[in-house]
Amino acid sequence: MPIKIKRRSYYFCGETQGVNAASLTPTIRHHGQQTIFVSKDLATCNHVFLRTDSLRKGLQPPYEGPYKVVDRTEKVFRIVRHGKEVSVSIDRLKPAYIPKESEDFPVEVNLKEKVSLQPEEMPESGQEKPRESASRQETTTRSGRRVRFNPKYS
Repeated sequence: MPIKIKRRSYYFCGETQGVNAASLTPTIRHHGQQTIFVSKDLATCNHVFLRTDSLRKGLQPPYEGPYKVVDRTEKVFRIVRHGKEVSVSIDRLKPAYIPKESEDFPVEVNLKEKVSLQPEEMPESGQEKPRESASRQETTTRSGRRVRFNPKYS
């Protein structure tokens, strides 16, 4: 009797494997098919930011620019970068919203405060400043401990 059970279990396992294998289909891989967002304003903007695709250091911004757009096609823009015209894919660009009036406004400089470039009166090397520690008020915490601050930092 135990022999028949083994034969039946082999038969059952083999049959279920055949059914599962017939119903399995390979999945489609989607490598590199991620769509990139393209702004609608990119078709009409005058300046763009260029994404840096290389490895960035800490605190380095992800976009460079703004750069002036010279020519545009459906997928490629020509921009002026560091004095040269460069062709750039639309996937790396982001529109720069720069007001046209900003070029007309003069830059205001506040000259009301006078800044002295000369050092303040320094005591002669023989004379030392009197220490303020004697006149300094000691601070105590709520628990009654005395707090003393380093004169170097005060």
